[in-house]
Amino acid sequence: MKRNNKLKLAAVLIASGVIATPIAAQAGQGGHGGPGEWSMFGGDHHGGKFDGDRGDHRKGGKFDRENRERAVPLTPAEARILIDAMLLKTGTIDLKTGDALMAEEPGKIDVLVVNAQGGVVEVVKFDAKTGRMDRDERHDLRKLLPRPDKAERYNRKFTADQMNLLASAMVIRFGNGELKLGGLAETPRGTYTATVTNQAGDIVREIELSSVTGRPIS
Repeated sequence: MKRNNKLKLAAVLIASGVIATPIAAQAGQGGHGGPGEWSMFGGDHHGGKFDGDRGDHRKGGKFDRENRERAVPLTPAEARILIDAMLLKTGTIDLKTGDALMAEEPGKIDVLVVNAQGGVVEVVKFDAKTGRMDRDERHDLRKLLPRPDKAERYNRKFTADQMNLLASAMVIRFGNGELKLGGLAETPRGTYTATVTNQAGDIVREIELSSVTGRPIS
């Protein structure tokens, strides 16, 4: 969707009172939203394992997975969490996630990204069946995000609430709609253990996450 059309859509939503009060993005210093930073959001779930972006350009890699349908379609609330997590990971403090709603186009979800004053700066479209943004949508959004400060990249620690957001986004991204975050607990050494369950509540896997990067620890 062209930027002008996106902003026109947002203006209509605002005028009609559809847009909810924006939710502030959590503060935090992260890297830029490039392929490396998106590895925790770009893999697949196979046999209880979460795979990253390695092999993106080969057959069966990321580009093939972009068109793979989820077992359960993405919801607007889940799409909002994915954008919230992206803003947090990239340390974006001047943008927030606004409303998320089903688009007029069937099977699509629109998530509004707003500035501190509530003005819409981007409308991000997800495909509910695949759970992914279109490639052009990712490109447009990343242009709005700050560039990484490599010197400060590891001089941070996510809070428990921020880690819960990142873990929730990871499960949404990898879980194919079949899994959910069962719980999150801090360990004595300052990392976090995320418990991943199926929809029935049975534990599928426990994953240790770094409170500095928000990523799984190998």
